[in-house]
Amino acid sequence: MTLNRLLSKPPASDFQQVNTFYFLEEDGFELDANYEPSDEDEQEIPILAGQYIALETGTISLNYYCKDCDNTRTFNSDEKQGLHGIAVSRQMVSIDCVLKCVCGAVVHVWYLVEAECDFRNQSPKIRILHFREKLSEGVKLQSEQYGKFAEWLEKANRANRDGLGSGAVIYLRKVFESITYDIAKTNNISTTYENGNRRKFNKILQEVNEKHAIIPATFSENGYELFSELSKIIHGDGSEEDALKYFGALRTLVTGVLDNIKQKDELRDAVQQFNWTTN
Repeated sequence: MTLNRLLSKPPASDFQQVNTFYFLEEDGFELDANYEPSDEDEQEIPILAGQYIALETGTISLNYYCKDCDNTRTFNSDEKQGLHGIAVSRQMVSIDCVLKCVCGAVVHVWYLVEAECDFRNQSPKIRILHFREKLSEGVKLQSEQYGKFAEWLEKANRANRDGLGSGAVIYLRKVFESITYDIAKTNNISTTYENGNRRKFNKILQEVNEKHAIIPATFSENGYELFSELSKIIHGDGSEEDALKYFGALRTLVTGVLDNIKQKDELRDAVQQFNWTTN
């Protein structure tokens, strides 16, 4: 696999082998692609923190929703300019580039790539340690499978990858609350008391679930514990380590609710306003 293909995939925690992508050119000397650096010759060809390096690989391609095109488009880095990076150490490279849509909309992306041993090695094993993106005004994250909830789920994933457990769980709770309130309003289930005060969420969830069973049967016995677990972490009763540890399970439960709602015929009209497709 080439470096650009790895950078075009969702970041993974495991190291993956890629083709050699680093070739040093200094004082007329070009480092051979088969070169394996060793402790003895590191002083001869040093890696300096902040050293600007060219990367021998193809273009980075990521998909985003382009408002001007009114569709999901592939944004690519400039093929002629190529990719460049800044060496942080013998194991880390910072890669900063701009991706463009065919209409001219741009996304600024940044990667911190970590090598298992030395990124100068032949076919090194690397992973994306950190990933950031800055979307221009006319660009959004993709919103296909889960409509308006897709962006919150994606932000939850990215917060989790960055080690922000509580932040990730906040997005999950936002999805869970929003979908429940939407279904309640569509079915004339009151979300407030007569005095205007908001009703407790667990009471609203219970009424919604009794009417439409939005909580999948596979975990219906403990379904009401889902919101409690989400709230426990957000309000500080759970640790950041717990948030990261249980994020995968909590996300599965939340998306399970979304999938269950999509499949219910009696909620088909309500689902249409969520801007997603039904089965």
